[in-house]
Parts: sequence; C-alpha cells; structure tokens
Amino acid sequence: MDIAQPPNASMKGKRVIITGPTSGFGNEIALQLAAMGAEIVLACRDVKLGGQVADEIAQQTGAKSCTVMHVDMSDQRSIHEFARQYREKWSRLDVLVNNAGINRSKRQTSADGIELTFATNVLGYFLLTRDLLDLLRASAPSRIVNVASTYASDLDLADLQFQRRAYEGRKAYAQSKACNRMLTWAFARRLEGSGVTANAMAPGLVVKTGLYRDASPAVKVLMHVLGLFFGRTVAQGSDTAIWLASSPDVEGINGKFFDQRREIMCKFRDNAAEEKLWGICEELTGKS
Repeated sequence: MDIAQPPNASMKGKRVIITGPTSGFGNEIALQLAAMGAEIVLACRDVKLGGQVADEIAQQTGAKSCTVMHVDMSDQRSIHEFARQYREKWSRLDVLVNNAGINRSKRQTSADGIELTFATNVLGYFLLTRDLLDLLRASAPSRIVNVASTYASDLDLADLQFQRRAYEGRKAYAQSKACNRMLTWAFARRLEGSGVTANAMAPGLVVKTGLYRDASPAVKVLMHVLGLFFGRTVAQGSDTAIWLASSPDVEGINGKFFDQRREIMCKFRDNAAEEKLWGICEELTGKS
C-alpha cells in the first residue's frame, strides 16, 4: 500500500466503516481515509488479516484509531451482530462505505439459503445500511458510498437468485452491480432532506483485486489481457470512492452515480423497479 499525494480534505474526527477492507479497493480506501485523519472501522470476515491491515495502516499513516470488527456480509445474523456491537462502542457514524463483494463461478448459497453473490453484494449492502441508518441520521451530515460498477446488466427481478435461469457467475455479478445502483437510488429518495446522502461509484476495470480469485483460468487470462489495455490501478479505481467519502465538493450531493469523479448516467433508474427490488430485499431480510 502506498499513500497518495497529501489529500486536500480532512477527515479528522470522522468515523468511517469500510466493508471488504483487507484487499483491493477497500484496503486502499481505508488507507487513504486514515491518512486524512478518519477513525476507521475495518469490517471484515477475516479478522486476523484485518489486524495485519490495521497494523500496516497505523505504520504508514500514524493512525491511532483503526479498529477491526468481524462481519460476514453474506450472513444476516453476522451483519446484525456487527451493527449491535458497533452501537455498543460508538454513538455516531459519519461515513459507510459498502465495498465488500464476491464473484463466484459456481452457484452457492449463503447461511440463510440465498444465492451467495446476491446475498453478499446486494443484501449485504441493503441490510448493513438499514441496520445503521439511525446512527447515520443522528450523525448528519453523513454519507453512504456504494461501490458499484459500469459492468452491470442481466437484471431479472423475477429470478434474482438464478433459480429459474442457468447460473453464470458473470451474469450473477453483473446483476448484483445493477442492484447496487438501484438500491442507492431507493435509499437516496428516502434520505432526501435528512442530511444523509447516498451515492454510487464505478471503479473501472481493476484486475489486481481479490474479486477474480475464484475465476476460471480462461477468465483470469482474459482479465489480464483486458487489464493491460483498459485497466486501472487499485489507487485509480478507489479514488472516486475516497472523494465521495471525504470531499467538501460533494457535500449534500445525493443519488448520483460517479466514475472518475464525474457524474455519469445510469440506465437502471426506474422507480418502480427500484421499489420492487427494495420490497424483495425487505422480504429476504425481514426488514420491513
């Protein structure tokens, strides 16, 4: 991990939760926000690895507040327990960065019996945000930053878990990224005027993350080749999320989709579809 040029924003006194912080984007986001003075909570499944990351952040930034907490973003009980423990420790939350994600080549199910990519990449974002929404409201102005993607498609609201369709990992992942955007817009509507903002961003093609660790050899070769021509570094891919979490330039900006710090259009803006997805997420998580 390398610290970028000195930031022009201060995060001193701000508490930030970052999911999936032990590799890739999450790791870089945590490092850079810590360098700005943020009090970081590393929300990770592997707490041993999280501890190593916390030590590295402390060594590189001098950060004195980098806490590791366990959460499995595919497991609803684990998410609830994380939120409960967080409340026991702190009474405020300034920024929530939903970043943790997976890409599985074969269909698997979570501890709750839900298709694993959807459970992690979609319900994980939804449930953690819902569980912490009261703290975000109480800490306003505060921010929700959802790591989405321009690689988003194959949305089937009637078959989100690939129970009817043949499962393909790339389709499940692309669908989950479409859902990330849609839920961002649904949250943004509900939060309008509250002082809490919800925005989504696209990191671009970044091969050197943990996202493709379970891909087939052929896919790994393809991603390597694409990365040579079209890829971004981890630092480049993380930059917009860091900016959305910290910059005064986006204070009060709500319900937008950004790539390289520029707002871009989203073809998945459809209130009816977003509300249908919201209802499905409520049903699957028991959050009505």
